[in-house]
Amino acid sequence: MTAEKQSTVGSGTIKPDRKIVKLYLAAIAANIISLSLGTTIGWLSPFLPLLISADSPLEHGPVTDVQATWIASLLCIGAFGGTFLFGWTAEKFGRKASLLATAMPLVGFWACVAFGTTVEVLYVARLLAGLAAAGVFLLVPMYITEIAEDRIRGTLGSLFILFLNIGTLVSFVMGSYLSYHLTAYILFSLPIVFLALFVQFPETPQYLIRRNRVRDAESSLKYLRGYTSTPDHLEMLRSEMDGLLVQVSGEKDSTEQSSISLADFAPQSARKALLIGLVLVSLNQLSGCFALINYTAQIFADSGSDLDPNMAAIVVGAIQIIGSYGSTIIVDRCQRKHVYIATSFFAAIGLFAMGTHGYLKSQHVDVSAINWIPVASLSFVIFIASVGLLPLTFVILSEILPPKVRSLGGSLCTAFLWTISFLVVKYFPVMVELIGLHGCMWVFSAVCLSAGLFNAIFIPETRGRSIEQIIHAMENNIKS
Repeated sequence: MTAEKQSTVGSGTIKPDRKIVKLYLAAIAANIISLSLGTTIGWLSPFLPLLISADSPLEHGPVTDVQATWIASLLCIGAFGGTFLFGWTAEKFGRKASLLATAMPLVGFWACVAFGTTVEVLYVARLLAGLAAAGVFLLVPMYITEIAEDRIRGTLGSLFILFLNIGTLVSFVMGSYLSYHLTAYILFSLPIVFLALFVQFPETPQYLIRRNRVRDAESSLKYLRGYTSTPDHLEMLRSEMDGLLVQVSGEKDSTEQSSISLADFAPQSARKALLIGLVLVSLNQLSGCFALINYTAQIFADSGSDLDPNMAAIVVGAIQIIGSYGSTIIVDRCQRKHVYIATSFFAAIGLFAMGTHGYLKSQHVDVSAINWIPVASLSFVIFIASVGLLPLTFVILSEILPPKVRSLGGSLCTAFLWTISFLVVKYFPVMVELIGLHGCMWVFSAVCLSAGLFNAIFIPETRGRSIEQIIHAMENNIKS
């Protein structure tokens, strides 16, 4: 091992040294689109109350409650269709080109918001946002997994949720202090910035090798790792290239690769990975965190909290970022299983506390002395979920799927995620009417508890392991 490599591995710390600085830059550039997507997701919380009020910026006045639920949930429908579109383009045109294409629907979203004057235009805007969300949720983790070194794969993978949460907070803040149209004009620029920056980074070496473009793959790997022409670096480059070539040696050639089908899930490791992935994304959405983000301001208003709803949303968004940043720090230092299980259980406790406050209030118990509980509980839940439960879903999913079926398997899991997300977001207000806000919090709490148990029983540890080692663990039911 060279002295350069010892400086980052020997002490057990993970620092962006000269050798991998371009790898960090590539991950950050790729996640600018996550930041942009976060602003479209966060847009709903501050502006939905405006759209249903007498001050609505739409020419026909305020939207109805039914129209409001469609505005919230149409993103998920757009994402369902976009998942298969971007899953196909990822194999046909590559990870990089497909990721660049996700900027176009986001440009369309902000154009519709800025210049649209009817609720139908907002429906189109949310469908476009969903189309982009499908691509970003599928392609950013995929791109990061395929360019990252094993030792920092978790750190780079957790940047996805961090940037997504930063974007959400940006929308919360801008929605509280800027006008409806000015917010759209400013945020219109983010996908453009992404296009300008990310276009200079290379395609993933794994994809290029599977397309028999070995020379291009070598150039990509050399760029991402910062390898020079020194003997030590050339030896490291050859060693890593040999490993990648061996990894795809059992796959079909490039003409057959494009016709991936469900038959490719015949191996036990592939079937098991897909089933685990489907359950993970279901638990991710049924935990309620995405619904809570969409309705943050409304939840605080309905819960009787003394804090201004939009300010409460900003506080929660800031705490979410702190949690996401914490995830980037610990994800490659602690066992993934331990972090996921612990954060799931703590999130369950926070949601249970919020539900209990709501139940006491519904029973006309004087809770004025503890009206801080909704803000504190939800802030705690979002923080702790952002440390482990939310980001690790996508880190683990991208790691456990075998390379041959990563695109199709990721598409299926992401489509299922958006299906569950649509049902949760669309019918969350209905469930609040049926069982109360407190009942919803208790259901979400039970789901978080189930998520921790599921991880403990069925999912292998992936930290620091190569993709081949993870597949071996899946095949042999190795959990530790």
